[in-house]
Amino acid sequence: MALSTLSSAGLAVLRSYVLLVIYRLTFHPLARYPGNFTDKISSWPLIYQCYRGNRHLRILEAHKKYGSVIRIAPDTLDFDTTTAMAAIHRDRNANVRKGAWYKTVDAETGTFSVQTVIDRKEHNFRRRILEPAFSHSALRIQEHFIDNNVRVFLHEMGKDVQEDGWTTPKDFSQWITYFGFDFISDLAFGSCFRLLQSPEHRYLPDLLKWTSHFVYYAGYLPFAPLVRAVMGTSIMNHVPSQAARDTHKYYLEAESKLGERSAAEEEAWSSGKEGRRDIFHYLFRTRDPETNIGLSHEQLQADSGLLIAAGSDGVAVTVSAALFYLLHNSSSMAKLVHEIRSSFATLDDVRNPQMNRLPYLQAVIDESLRLAPSVLSAFPREVLRGGLNVDGLHVPVGMTVGVSGYAIHHNETYFPDSFAFRPERWLGDGESVSLARSALITFGAGTYNCIGKNVAIAAAKLVLAKTIYAYDVKAARGKVTGGGGPAAGRGREREDEYQLLDYLVAYRSGPMVQFRTRNEK
Repeated sequence: MALSTLSSAGLAVLRSYVLLVIYRLTFHPLARYPGNFTDKISSWPLIYQCYRGNRHLRILEAHKKYGSVIRIAPDTLDFDTTTAMAAIHRDRNANVRKGAWYKTVDAETGTFSVQTVIDRKEHNFRRRILEPAFSHSALRIQEHFIDNNVRVFLHEMGKDVQEDGWTTPKDFSQWITYFGFDFISDLAFGSCFRLLQSPEHRYLPDLLKWTSHFVYYAGYLPFAPLVRAVMGTSIMNHVPSQAARDTHKYYLEAESKLGERSAAEEEAWSSGKEGRRDIFHYLFRTRDPETNIGLSHEQLQADSGLLIAAGSDGVAVTVSAALFYLLHNSSSMAKLVHEIRSSFATLDDVRNPQMNRLPYLQAVIDESLRLAPSVLSAFPREVLRGGLNVDGLHVPVGMTVGVSGYAIHHNETYFPDSFAFRPERWLGDGESVSLARSALITFGAGTYNCIGKNVAIAAAKLVLAKTIYAYDVKAARGKVTGGGGPAAGRGREREDEYQLLDYLVAYRSGPMVQFRTRNEK
């Protein structure tokens, strides 16, 4: 009897799922859009791609096969056009909002960061509070914090010199990640992690990696609300997933840094002192000009986790990719070396605003941002009542839409020979340059773009320029590592493409490099 009941229940479940599949393939509002069969009938392929880190590869593959609009999940469309970018992301009045996935990213803190907050009014309030900390005037004051950490980075890169004058091989991605954590902790909290100089906190990059990995796929799970309910509680210490446990630890580290900085600012405030004018100095003291309200402790905690993640890995991905492609393209390396070394008399002279007058350096950064965006896939948006018109198509309420950075950055309409590293595509002011700039979405677009963009670009330019000025650089053992190959898997066959794992933010390894103090004669 029990077996018969179970059998009947199983058949009922199977029958329901078959009907669901038929609905999604025939009567669903997105049934007519092209895409892979498995993506049309289930969200599990997308979740699996997020887990494996190859979502960006599968999306680009589908765009190449089906065109500029593809169905990547039963309720989700992905686009790779500038017109879609404008309609979805750049139009401040677009009939969309951030969807439920964003609720998982900062669930540990019990609130949203400025990058994940869903409500538009709250987002505008948060931006008004943060803008003074990321203004050009603030950056001019804060640049010496970045420069101090660049000096430490250069010192560490010059260690362990062999008889031939070259250092022992170093994993550049690892060391530039250490720099990323050090500069952003110093710039944001006034307390450096010191990863460059000490192994004590070198577990932090892995904590961030697995935190990003976990919230990325967990946010798409059908039972994501249950996951969010336990995030931020002690239950996270006992779940079987190491990534989930690391998520809890990561936010505890961010909370610790915030606590230290808060105590220092309160002491300065009570004594009538100006205090250290880093990022959190502004966040603690700034009040919204419209409401005279500041940020709550929970909001500061969420933003502290965001700052560490975006600041450290955003810079590290860009500079790692830049060096990888420069080592693969000797003519580009020669042009950059000449521009930097002929423009400055000493290492101390390499700084802003003088660096802003180096067009090839900026072009190298732009091309690296294109080929290796720190966020590879779409920032998802949920269509509101009334629907949304995109590229002549009407997308109904409740559907999710987005533009994947890796996909649009490899759209041949905007970037001919899109896999080639070609900084020259960004030089000048012609129509092709304008078209390319309109398709660059590395830092997001519109009102939800990355507020720390100026800091990230300034740090990337400074550390790359000073490294090129101070050292000759070569690939260790004569081979540039970090690229793909025949055995690297589908979509990773190109040896001259820097390989990234799509874990919400991009993760990478290499290139292995050696340094030699340049001969200035």
